Amino acid sequence: MATFDAEATLRLVADSIGRMQKQNRDHTYRADDSELEQFAEHVAMVCGWAPSGTGAALLASLGEFPLVGVQREVMPSAVEQAERLLGAVRTLESADAGHDQRVAAATTATGFLHAGVVGSAYHPADDLWWEATEGMVERAREVLSGQPVEVRQTLFDTWTVIEGSACPGREPFGRLTSSLLTAGGVDGRGWLDRFGAFFMMYPGDWTEPIIRAEHEAGRPHPWALATWRRTRIGRHEPVDSPSLWPVPDPGEPWTDRAIAEIEAMPAPDRAAWHALLAHCVNEKDQAKPTATWRRKAGPLLAAVGADVFATHLDGWLALVGAPRSVPGRVVTDYFPVTVGEGSPHTPDRYNIGLLSGLLWARVLCPPAEGAIRSLGRIAERATRKLPGHGPVSPKLANAAVTAMTAMDHPAAVAQLARLASRLTYKSTLTLVGKGLDVRATALGIAREDVEEMALPGFGLPLAGKFGDCAYEVEIRGVDAVVRWTGAAGKPVQAAPAEVRADHREDLHELTTTIKDISGTLLALRDRLDGLLRRDRQWTVDQWRERFHDHPLARTIARRLIWTVGDVAVCWAGDALRAVDDTVVEPADDAVVRLWHPAVSPSAGWREFLIRHGITQPFQQAHRERYVLTDAERATGTYSNRFAAHVVHQHRLTALLARRGWSYAQYRNDPYWREPPRLALPDWNLRAELSITGIDDRDDDMTVFDTMATDGLRFLGPDDQPVPLETVPPVVLSEVMRDIDLFVAAAGVGSDPKIEDPVIPHRR
Repeated sequence: MATFDAEATLRLVADSIGRMQKQNRDHTYRADDSELEQFAEHVAMVCGWAPSGTGAALLASLGEFPLVGVQREVMPSAVEQAERLLGAVRTLESADAGHDQRVAAATTATGFLHAGVVGSAYHPADDLWWEATEGMVERAREVLSGQPVEVRQTLFDTWTVIEGSACPGREPFGRLTSSLLTAGGVDGRGWLDRFGAFFMMYPGDWTEPIIRAEHEAGRPHPWALATWRRTRIGRHEPVDSPSLWPVPDPGEPWTDRAIAEIEAMPAPDRAAWHALLAHCVNEKDQAKPTATWRRKAGPLLAAVGADVFATHLDGWLALVGAPRSVPGRVVTDYFPVTVGEGSPHTPDRYNIGLLSGLLWARVLCPPAEGAIRSLGRIAERATRKLPGHGPVSPKLANAAVTAMTAMDHPAAVAQLARLASRLTYKSTLTLVGKGLDVRATALGIAREDVEEMALPGFGLPLAGKFGDCAYEVEIRGVDAVVRWTGAAGKPVQAAPAEVRADHREDLHELTTTIKDISGTLLALRDRLDGLLRRDRQWTVDQWRERFHDHPLARTIARRLIWTVGDVAVCWAGDALRAVDDTVVEPADDAVVRLWHPAVSPSAGWREFLIRHGITQPFQQAHRERYVLTDAERATGTYSNRFAAHVVHQHRLTALLARRGWSYAQYRNDPYWREPPRLALPDWNLRAELSITGIDDRDDDMTVFDTMATDGLRFLGPDDQPVPLETVPPVVLSEVMRDIDLFVAAAGVGSDPKIEDPVIPHRR
């Protein structure tokens, strides 16, 4: 039986108010009601949980202790509470008490096990109190574990109610609940049902033994196992549970499908899959597999079959990133427990670890175009931001990009090229760039050439039939749409019912292709838009192959204006034409560039587009032009054209990333003050916009909420400002256009009084 020095602890309790008076010697001290109530409760705890048979005598001796007046005033309450606790403990230790009596006694007794330091200030003697409370809890555990199984079951079911209660895992009730299980016989299935309904829940240590016991008894509880895994990860604790089935956590479309497919297999195949999946769980958040991991993965993959594994996994990958099939509930408050519905987009970190390992294993199999397209979508979805969470999972995005980089397939390069224009998350974008650089080095060509040569054509023009119904893919702007014709030969708005019923897989593949075409068109549009500030040029043959005659790229390229040699041209009708509609046949040795209005007037081209009914994919002929002003010639090396604007920093950050600028959010810290920068490697320049912080968020990170813009400079290779007159007009115009966008979209006003600490000579 657990013991503690009850008499010494009672003396500590008795001395508590007196000690408080001594610590407040500078003024008259009077204990408040809460301190007196705490004194009475602690007296009851010490006497009631004292070693068996000693509590009553200890309580009787309290009158001999040196108590102050206010303590004696509350002695009747202390005695009443102590006698109530002593009676409850006697009932629990008796052999004659009935079920209801024991349940009521246990409820009373455990109500006297709250922690708390005697008095309001720490004192070395208070260690004695904590040691004593440990002894009281241990005694309570022994008493409770000795109760009949029916009593323990009733208490367990009562104490593990979640909503409206104290947290089931809160100490000491976590250990008390565990004591109800130690003698055996208590059914914890009801708790697992309640526990498994949550996305995360902080239980006592008794939850894992129940999960494992149910698993060993042939009654696995996947939902409770999933909640337990996610909770362990949330507490930065090792999970160490891949041996339990299912290895994937249920609740996501891809894992639900994986579990169903594997459970439908014969026992030997299930065992092989279980072993491989368990090996793929990446609990250490490693970015890449180790040589040891790959060596162990080989035999496990061979047992499943590389082709079989790839076929199943490729089907699962298409579902990754879809909303959860069963959103878990979440605890919004613990005192008492309040519950709300969780977001269906919250990522399951355990499943992300498993998926990372599965992608490593997929690289060991022959690549497939469908799988690579899925990896591209996964990378894009995993970097999208969730409100209050940030990016869904940079770890998963990086794993997908790493897998694509390792796959020797043209589709992998195409996806990397698409992501290079679509992603803004820095670490993933860096991996994409490295992957493209690796492929460019292997081919001995420039990275830009790799991106352009890898652009897929998607089999355009794309048309066909499903049964008696026909379809045709049409490009409208930067969107791919399907025009359907029903069995009767009449156009219909959507896929006919017979197609949805009889050709589900074919329709899904077509829908996926349409999404990929639209995503690729968006990426191509953004890339070409960005090339307007680049000095990118092509031979006529390269331009025709990669843009003008490419089945996909031409839907955008033929609506743009190009400079071929010294002549600006655009496709109209059935030929390349100059602004006056003259047909132009490019010379074989001509150099092709994107035309920019900063190098020639655009009014004629605007009329040309209207005349031929051309809608450009982005502003080119109607693009804003920014030319050097007299004021900027006077300042010489900097421009104040967009200075003194107040902008929201979080909006500015998003816009900078979208336009390819590098920037880390400004903090109220001199080490976190890198200005927004735009690399212009074709011109050996770097644009730099000075900004200063105004208001911070008043949190621990002191991130500024609002910023003030200041001067714009262009720096040369030596990091020294260059005269604005030497900056190429196209570069000046494009950079000014970006900043105009930033202050317009993120701006909240202007403040001409803001001082510039970086750039002198402010007007």
